[in-house]
Amino acid sequence: MVKIFGEFCGSFVTLILNAILVNRHPNIYKYEKIIILRCSLMIPVHIGIIPDGNRRYGKKHGLSIRESYARGISKLEHVLEWSKEVGIKIVTVWGFSTENLRRSAIEKKIFFGLLENKIKEMMKSEKIEKNKTCIKVIGKKSFFPKSLANLFDKLEAKTKKYKSFKLNLALGYGGRQEIVDACNRILKSGLKFVNPETFSKYLYTGGITDPELIIRTSGEQRLSGFMPWQSTYSEFIFLKPLWPELRKKDFFDAIKEFEQRTRRFGR
Repeated sequence: MVKIFGEFCGSFVTLILNAILVNRHPNIYKYEKIIILRCSLMIPVHIGIIPDGNRRYGKKHGLSIRESYARGISKLEHVLEWSKEVGIKIVTVWGFSTENLRRSAIEKKIFFGLLENKIKEMMKSEKIEKNKTCIKVIGKKSFFPKSLANLFDKLEAKTKKYKSFKLNLALGYGGRQEIVDACNRILKSGLKFVNPETFSKYLYTGGITDPELIIRTSGEQRLSGFMPWQSTYSEFIFLKPLWPELRKKDFFDAIKEFEQRTRRFGR
């Protein structure tokens, strides 16, 4: 029955999209969104995002580091809205890596300042409350100024009760560090033996389903240490636009490509 329904939806989607394309309807992606929501059997529950290309975008357009990062932070708001539109429930976005600590003191100060302002804005956001968005910071909070780390804790506490949508902010995050931290937590717990399921519970993302899809912008085709354990069976899509350039069309195209893939899980 599921197969028959899927085939019907596939034919229906093709028919509608062709009609829209022929008529060059200006709201094509509005209609695509509705079709995806109504017929798709393959919308990912959890997506991971590597928002690469902020600094290259700034150089390309003659912008300051501050403005480049500001536009990248602003783009995340749009991507979260697009994610909610198609029915995605969990988004994990990599905002600052352990390797980013090597950047200049002034660049880190600029980014931390923008991040602090954004967290304060999120604390007061009616949209977060309306959408029941639970926010969690995954990574080493100790890498950040104490005032900023305290804001992370307050934002997590404020949104912990929400269940409709989950946003994981990977800040001070490194995949190898996450695995090392999980091993140390297991050792401290006194466990003598673990299996993969138990080990997963000790990761930063413990209790959260693994991402079915990971998207990276800027054309780079590597994970750079992003969620190495959780991405074992993730689908990867690498998009050419730099992060601040990402369009709704690009995002929906990535979701459509994911839908067309066959996930076998080794079978």
